[in-house]
Amino acid sequence: MQANLWQLQCKAAMLALNLLALHAVAAFDYKSISVNAPRRIVTQDDIDAKFEEVDKPYALYPVDGPAEEGLCVLAEISLDAPGFSWRRDNYIVELLDDQAEPFAAVSSGICDAGVCAGEKIDFSFPVSIDIRAALLPEFGDLEQGTTCACSVSVRRVVDKQLDYRTPDEKKAIIGDRMRARAVKDAEMVAVALLRTAAQDALGPDWARDENLAEDAVPAFLLKNCDVRWVDA
Repeated sequence: MQANLWQLQCKAAMLALNLLALHAVAAFDYKSISVNAPRRIVTQDDIDAKFEEVDKPYALYPVDGPAEEGLCVLAEISLDAPGFSWRRDNYIVELLDDQAEPFAAVSSGICDAGVCAGEKIDFSFPVSIDIRAALLPEFGDLEQGTTCACSVSVRRVVDKQLDYRTPDEKKAIIGDRMRARAVKDAEMVAVALLRTAAQDALGPDWARDENLAEDAVPAFLLKNCDVRWVDA
C-alpha cells in the first residue's frame, strides 16, 4: 500500500516538474532578445542615380504566351562558331525578321520554336553570303560557310512599347521598389541576428519547442523580439 502511494507521489512530482518546465518555456519573454540591425535609408540621390542608370524611352510589358514576331524576349543568349564566341545575359532580342544579322536569323529561330518564358532552345543557322553581307560590325568574325550554334534561355517574353510616363512618375516607382528592397534586406539581416540570439538564450531546438515551422520563424522573431534599427 505504502509502495503504491510512493509511486503515485513520484509520478505526481514528475508531472509537476514537467508542467513547470513547459510553463517556463511558454513564459519566456522574447522581448528580452534584443539586436541592433542596420537599415538602409533610400535617399532622393539614390533614386535619381538609379533612374539615370535604368531609364529607357520604352517599357517592357510581360506577355503570357509564346514568343512571336513583333514581341521581344529577355534572355541569356550565346552564339558560337569556329573562331567566334558571343554571350550576353538579360539581353533584349527584338523578334523582327527585317533587321541586321545575325539577329534576323536568331529572331526566326526563336519565333519558329514558339518558346515561352522559362524555356530554353538550341538551334543553328548557316552563315550564308546574305547573312555575311548583313552582319553588324560586332559579329564580323563570323565566317561565311560556317555554322553558328545559338542557345537561348528565355527569362521573359515581353511587348516593347514607348513609355509615356514622366520622369517623376518613373522615379516614384523606382523609389517604392528601392525602399521595399531595403526593408527586405534589413529584415534578412535582423532575422539572422535574432536566430543566433534565440539559440544562445534557449538552445538549438527552441523553434521546435515552440512548434514553429521553419518558414514561420522569421515572422515570429520579428514580431516577438526587440529589433533596434540603425540607419545606414
